[in-house]
Amino acid sequence: MSDSIRVEGLCFEAIIGVNPDERLRVQPLRFDLELQIDLRTAGRSGKINDTVDYDQVAREVIALVQFRRYRLIESATEEIAAMLLGLHDSLESVRVSVHKPQALAHWNAVASTSIVRTRTDYPRREERSRFGSVEILLETRDAGLYLLHVDPGKRIPLHRHRVMRELEWVADGELVQNERTLPQGQAVTWSHGQVHGYENRSRDRATLFCCDCPPFIPEDEVDIDGAVTR
Repeated sequence: MSDSIRVEGLCFEAIIGVNPDERLRVQPLRFDLELQIDLRTAGRSGKINDTVDYDQVAREVIALVQFRRYRLIESATEEIAAMLLGLHDSLESVRVSVHKPQALAHWNAVASTSIVRTRTDYPRREERSRFGSVEILLETRDAGLYLLHVDPGKRIPLHRHRVMRELEWVADGELVQNERTLPQGQAVTWSHGQVHGYENRSRDRATLFCCDCPPFIPEDEVDIDGAVTR
């Protein structure tokens, strides 16, 4: 497979680094992505659903990196690769490169890291839940990446967290929150104590991407009546 989509020079600011001063300020970063995908169908159909929307990919990467506040750029590349392969089924492999211009600025140099990952690098497992199922994309010491599949007529009850922070967006289908159908791909973060929940009123399964920091803690995700939501 030689077809690919490239996103080169994606630049934005985020907290990243292990030094104490780096934990207190954002700094500029550059990301280069190469997505291996068969483009023959899209080339003939002219339909966006037959390929990968690179604007959506860019927004997913920005949302994850700015939410996570990574200590290592190695962690950023690993989680980005797992996320993209989990969210976009048509991808065969991804190359993720992260450049950190200020890390070696005193040497007039740029630090970077680059990885290539395929689907076999991230064995996925699925667990049943009362709203449908949870697909585990990747769990590290610091975070967990998940796809929450909400069956038709089911809901993730209103709940809150005392320990975990969450980043979420609707990846597929329709979910309702506060009587409003949420737009796909619109990222939202939930801090400690914020109450939130989702309902699937459609006839099709809906999927919510979720990043938990730290990885999912069952006893920390409780609904407002005190019951465990998953």
